[in-house]
Amino acid sequence: MDKPKILIVDDQPRNLDVLEAMLSDMDCAFVRATTSDQALLAIVQHEFAALVLDIRMPDMSGIDLAKMIKQRRRSAHVPILFLTAHSSNDDDVLRGYGVGAVDYLSKPINAHILRSKIGVFIDLFRKTRALASLNETLQHEVELRERAQAALQAANNDLERRVQERTAALHRAHQGVRENEQRLQMALEIARMAAWEWDLSAGTVRWSMDPETVFGFPAGAFGPDKRIHRAVHADDRLQVEAAIAAALKTGSYDTQYRAIRPDGTAVWITERGQLFSDIEGDRVVGISRDVTADKRAALEREELLTREQEARDEAERQSRLKDEFLATLSHELRTPMNAILGWLSILESGKPIREIHSVLAVIARNAQIQAKLIEDLLDMNRLMSGNLALELSQIRIGSLLQTTMQSLQPAADARGITLIASVDPALGEIMADAIRLQQVLWNLVHNAIKFSDEGGRVEIYVQRDGDSMQLVVKDDGRGISADFLPHVFERFRQQDGSTTRSAFGLGLGLSIAKHLVELHGGTIAAQSAGPRQGATFIARIPVARVAPASTRHARARA
Repeated sequence: MDKPKILIVDDQPRNLDVLEAMLSDMDCAFVRATTSDQALLAIVQHEFAALVLDIRMPDMSGIDLAKMIKQRRRSAHVPILFLTAHSSNDDDVLRGYGVGAVDYLSKPINAHILRSKIGVFIDLFRKTRALASLNETLQHEVELRERAQAALQAANNDLERRVQERTAALHRAHQGVRENEQRLQMALEIARMAAWEWDLSAGTVRWSMDPETVFGFPAGAFGPDKRIHRAVHADDRLQVEAAIAAALKTGSYDTQYRAIRPDGTAVWITERGQLFSDIEGDRVVGISRDVTADKRAALEREELLTREQEARDEAERQSRLKDEFLATLSHELRTPMNAILGWLSILESGKPIREIHSVLAVIARNAQIQAKLIEDLLDMNRLMSGNLALELSQIRIGSLLQTTMQSLQPAADARGITLIASVDPALGEIMADAIRLQQVLWNLVHNAIKFSDEGGRVEIYVQRDGDSMQLVVKDDGRGISADFLPHVFERFRQQDGSTTRSAFGLGLGLSIAKHLVELHGGTIAAQSAGPRQGATFIARIPVARVAPASTRHARARA
């Protein structure tokens, strides 16, 4: 560190020599000036511990020079000692003190007095510079805490190391410097830290501040000796004991544990320390810091990252579903269209066809398939936009079920699937939209037929269950995997989404059925023991309804 500098100003070089001689044994450096301009230039170029000015200068008085020096922010705090060869009247003294002088010395100068005063200024300068350095260090440490989370751990390690070093140094060498201790204590309070010294021979611990206050414990929680380890979580005690044992061997103490308050809440505490040995014995000096907020922030950051990852995965899934849906839609529309166009081309060519009715039936069936696909898309759009309203009336579910089975019997017969239906005669009439409930029945039964094996069996049961009608559609076909079961009612979702699958469709039938059941104020669920174990769909709809549920509410529930 550079020696403190003293600026001596006198228009007589021999006087400057005398001043230097008087102060030669002082641990400082001297800058000489014989004019006011030289003095002002030196003030700009150097930092001084004190100024010694001759009050009588030919170009400018020492008082005027002092006034100009004090006007500069950098030199405003520098103490000024005036020298004069003449007796000073009270006015001169007052003017001198008014511009910032701290004392007057008359020539001839008493060397002991001069050295004593300059020594005080040098000591004050050193302490001020050390305090400024400490303030700058502490400010830097606070700024480091406010930086990005990625650099926080490194900054904390540096801060803890600095606090340990300064705590030990201040305890041994600067116990009498109260102001520095207060500043350090303020920094520790801001950082929720407490410095301590553990005397291993006596088993006592001395704290820089009350640890119960710092860590939010009631008075007396740590006992009369302030041992925070009394509150260590039972699961962390072995870890703390191992860290203490390691410190006795290596000289370095580092651990983290939970301290449990009387109300059951936990405080995460990080402790780091260093073993010191001297004539007074062995002791560990270190700090304890509350890192609960850091732990909570890390947990929140992990939860946020998890949510972001889930949102990203969901967005990717939706994008993938959209691509799969577009591919499926193209395939499902193209397949019946190819059949229609193919037979129309044959009819236009004029080639003889033996069974014209069969050809027309094929064309009609494929046209109906396309119409059903388009109708499903329109229904889903109306459901999701809230534009589908129910037209309620008293209906008999048996009639709707009979109509459904008649329309789907050819499809079942083509694959040798047996349809079995049963309606509870005590059910009577229910309040529902006949067209939409017919659509629910058709979608559920058609889905069961589509995913049943040849020669399979589809059972439909309608019965009363309290105040609700329960519709059960059960098949013994392909079943539903456990992974896909939660998604079975999602629109455009199919267990086999490839374009080469055996079952046709857009994956809208079950989703439409779910929305329509919920519009009636009911619920629908799917059950399956797994692949090749069949599936069961159970819908419950209230028998009597006061008013139809709004489409928007149904959409919100979906």
